[in-house]
Order: sequence, then structure tokens, then C-alpha cells
Amino acid sequence: MADPLSPFLEVRPEGLYAPAFDAYLDPHEPVARAILSHAHSDHAVAGLQDLWATPETIAFYRRRHPDWTGLARALTPGETVDGGTTRLSFSPAGHILGSAQVFFEDGGRSLLYTGDFKRRAAATAAAAQTPAASVLLTETTFGLPVFRFPAREELAQRLVAACRGALEEGKTPILLAYALGKSQEAAAILSNAGLPTVFHGAAWKLLPDYAAAGFHFPLGRAYTDGPVAPGEVLIVPPNCARTPVVQKIKKRRVIYLSGWAMRSASRADFDADVLLPMSDHADFDELLAHVDEVRPETVLTMHGYAKDFARILKNRGIEAFPLAEIGERRPEDA
Repeated sequence: MADPLSPFLEVRPEGLYAPAFDAYLDPHEPVARAILSHAHSDHAVAGLQDLWATPETIAFYRRRHPDWTGLARALTPGETVDGGTTRLSFSPAGHILGSAQVFFEDGGRSLLYTGDFKRRAAATAAAAQTPAASVLLTETTFGLPVFRFPAREELAQRLVAACRGALEEGKTPILLAYALGKSQEAAAILSNAGLPTVFHGAAWKLLPDYAAAGFHFPLGRAYTDGPVAPGEVLIVPPNCARTPVVQKIKKRRVIYLSGWAMRSASRADFDADVLLPMSDHADFDELLAHVDEVRPETVLTMHGYAKDFARILKNRGIEAFPLAEIGERRPEDA
């Protein structure tokens, strides 16, 4: 069988290498040049010398690495770059603000790398697009049938109801949400419902870049401005669940926002009172829908349940196998 990655990508220890552009795609370690799908730390390592990404991803990278002095090339979705006979372009991934799928084409063949993506609409990210491609290299973080998430509208209603219910009981709602993407999405939902939010510093420092992209949080403020007041919702990263910022609030309702909230064990993992499977990743049905719309000859799977999803596709008559050589990395923001 011919290598389905050729001529677009090669598997190397540092990650996926695009020879036409002398660049690595979401590399595992610092390299001379990287093409980044988005700014989460499991895809955007520190210490890159030269990075190509959307303007928003570059802004987040600079914000998260203030001492970085490397080069950056901003590419907007639809813009193309030629590398000999190979062309490169981005299309929205729907994952977080600035996230992009990476599309390669050469000699009538093409490859679409999804990076992290979702097909559901979001308040703070452009909707994903689905270009047809010969080869689909897709994430499969939630590539099992048990991971079917409720509709966005239902999750938003449940989030607002959980927060209002806590406030009516004299408790402080505390959302456990990843600092980049999930915190801002939750805050946008709550702002539309008239509920003020208090941001952890890791999320608050990113808001200027959201504002530059046209997203504003008029009911939000920084945690450093003072203790959480009655009527406010506190938003912190999940790793703060057992830290003083949460534990010192005795009357609280902890709400965990993640696709992993489908696992009942998450309640104990994060001392959560409410589990809401609000994810920035595609669920099982979205992964299948993406395959159907891309119409690839071959599907390569990576991250999460790569082997399982490849087997499911094979049972559906689709040529698919896991890209096991890349290794597995748990996403920062599931």
C-alpha cells in the first residue's frame, strides 16, 4: 500500500513534517518552523523559532509566551501558500478562536489535517468548514459511540439553569473550564443570560485578543479585582478544583465543563457537583459526519480513541487506520 501521507507529510520524532514547507505540523518539541492548527499548549509548544498560523493563534501564542522573539507568518482561512508543487491553506476548525484545519494539495491529490475541531456552532469561534480531500487525518479524542454530546442550545440552558439555581440557594457557581476557549465560551453564554462572571487570570489575560477579534465580555471582570460577590459566577481552570481559590468558598456549586464530563468518574476527579459535557471537540457523530463530507479515500486517526474509531470506519467499508507512530497526547481543553 502506498503511503497515504505522501507527498504532504512525513512522520518524524518531532512530529509530522511537511517537506514542501520545511515545517512541522503541531510539533511535539521546539523546531525551526511550525505550522500550528491552534494555540493550545499540546499543539503549540514553547520555543518555536518560526510559526505559521492564523492571526488569532499567533496573538495567543505571543500572549502565553511574552518573552518569545521568534518569527510569525499570519495566514487567514482561504489564503494559499505555494511550496513547489504543493499548496497549503487553512479552513476554520470550530475548536476555539483562531483554530484551523490544514489543507494540502498537490498533483490532483489532497490531505486535510483537522487538528482539534468540532462541527457544532460556537459563540466565540468560526464554524468549521469541510473541504473534500483524498486523505483525512483526523483527531479522534471522542471516537467512541458513548461520546454523544447534547445540542449546544441544551447545554447552554443547562449551564444557565445550574448557575441560577446555585445563586438562588445562596451558593457561588464555580465553573471548571479551560482557560483558552472554554472559559470565554461559557462567559459568553452567561453574559447573554445576564449573569456576571469573574475570570481566573489565565483566562482574563487572553481577553484583549478576543476583543481584537470582535468578542467582548461586558459582564466579566478579573478575579484579582476582588472576591467573588453574590450574584457572580467564578470561572477557573480545572486544575484549580482543589486549590484555595475554590476551596475557600464554602457555599459553592462546582460545575465541570468538558467532554470528559460524560464519565461519571469526573465528579470525584474534580469534586464536581454538576457534570456538563460541553466540549470543544467533535463527538462521535460529528467525527462520522466529517468523514462523510470530506469523502476521503483513506482516513488516518490520531489522539484519543484512534484505534477504535479506525476499526469502526473499517466496519463501515472505509479504509482507515491509526497513525500510531505519532503517539497520544491528552488534549489541554477537552
